[in-house]
Amino acid sequence: MFIEIFFLFIMGLVLGSFANVCIYRMPRDMSVIKPASHCTNCNGFIKWYDNIPIISYLFLRGKCRNCGSKISFIYPAIEFLCGLLFVSMYFVFGFTYSLLPFCLLVFSLLVITAIDFEFQIIPDEFSFMLMIVGFVTSFFNPFLGDVFGQRILNSFIGFLAGGGSLFAVAVIGKWIFKKDAMGGGDIKLMAGVGAFVGWEKVLFAIFIASVFGSIVGIFLILLKKIIKRQEIAFGPYLALGSYLVLFLPSPNVIIGYLMVAEENFLAKYIFSNLQNF
Repeated sequence: MFIEIFFLFIMGLVLGSFANVCIYRMPRDMSVIKPASHCTNCNGFIKWYDNIPIISYLFLRGKCRNCGSKISFIYPAIEFLCGLLFVSMYFVFGFTYSLLPFCLLVFSLLVITAIDFEFQIIPDEFSFMLMIVGFVTSFFNPFLGDVFGQRILNSFIGFLAGGGSLFAVAVIGKWIFKKDAMGGGDIKLMAGVGAFVGWEKVLFAIFIASVFGSIVGIFLILLKKIIKRQEIAFGPYLALGSYLVLFLPSPNVIIGYLMVAEENFLAKYIFSNLQNF
């Protein structure tokens, strides 16, 4: 178990380094392959031994070897977080066939969060990739049911529910507010997530994202960081909701737990007090 977790963590660190490349280059319409890694200040190419995730940053004390400019702490933070995300998927799926596609999912959510937070765009490349991978790997995805046909159908319904629900919000919101209420990137992202987790969990993810987004938005308004009806990036909250539902039971199970808890509360406190009365 330790060896598997350690292996996943290292793989997460390595792909976290690639995530940094995607986060910096994709919003700027740059290739993620060429040129090789280089300092954004002096454009000097980075040697392989200066590009080891986290270790090189610590060894260089957060500075470029060539020009001495400061390297943002965001880079090792993304690498470390990607490693943790990969390990977290191990605790959900174990070392099974589902582990690889869901590691790809959380990797994509991490990159999308960072890009959308700064640039308010979600690259279509990741959304389309999630749609394809989610559907192709649906036949062994435990989130989508117990049998082959059911899993494929649920993946397709999840795709429609994730993208369709936000598309409906976009259409209704534009009709009411006379402006775009939902970005096309958000719609395509949740269509891809729906192909992974099915219709129940993708709608649950959107609900969680709406709650967190509303809370943060209210605080930002109170702190006068934004004004009312100002657009904020919704992608990071959608990514958070999509990640959380991987660990949470389906909504109907949660509702069942709440109903049982309510019945126990009524039986223990209210009915007992009525009898004493």
